[in-house]
Amino acid sequence: MKKMIRTLRRRILPNWTDEWALILEKANSCKSVQLGSGIGTKIPGCINIDINLETNPDVVHDLNEYPYPYADNSFDMVVAISILEHLDDFFAVLGQIHRVSKHGATVHILVPHFSSSAAFIDPTHCQLLSAPSCDYFIDGTEIEKNYGFYTSYRFRLKKRYIELAGMWSYFPPLRWLAEKRTAFWEDHLCFLIRGAGVYWELEVVKN
Repeated sequence: MKKMIRTLRRRILPNWTDEWALILEKANSCKSVQLGSGIGTKIPGCINIDINLETNPDVVHDLNEYPYPYADNSFDMVVAISILEHLDDFFAVLGQIHRVSKHGATVHILVPHFSSSAAFIDPTHCQLLSAPSCDYFIDGTEIEKNYGFYTSYRFRLKKRYIELAGMWSYFPPLRWLAEKRTAFWEDHLCFLIRGAGVYWELEVVKN
C-alpha cells in the first residue's frame, strides 16, 4: 500500500527529491563531481569540491575561480545542489561545468526560486534565479533562439521541476500552472503563490 501511494504521489506531485536516489546510485557507477558539497550533503562516490575546509572536501577550490582544476571531458555526471546561487557568474560556472563534462553527461542543478524567502535570507546568495534561467543555453528554447549568443556551450533539457513553497506544493493544479504556464505565474502570481526552488536535469551537448 505504501509503495502504491508513493507511486501515485510521484505521478501527481513529482518532486526533485524523487531523483535523489537515482543520483546516489549513478554516483557509484560513473565518474562524477559534486560542486559545493557542504556539510552533511556529500554524495558517496562523487569527487567533492568546496572552498570550506570544514566540509572535508576531496578537492579544495574556490568555485568563483576559473578554470576548475579538471581536464576537459572528465565527468559523466555533475551535481550542483544549492550552490549556483552562491557564485558570482552564472554563465561562467555553467561554462566550466560544460567544459569538464563529457558529451551526454548529466548535470543536476537545484537553486532557490527568486520568489522564495530563502533566496533573500542568506546574505551569501549572489544570484536570484528564475525557472527559465537555463534557457539561454538549452537547445531549442525561445530564449536560446533570441539570446543564445551569450554563451557558446549548449545543453539539452531532460527534466525541470518548479517546487512551490509550503502548502502550495500540495495542490497539483498550482504545480501545473507554475510548470506549464511559467511566464504567467512568474509575472503575476509568484509572490502570492510562492516558489521554493527550481531543479534542472540537463544533458551536455558537444560537437
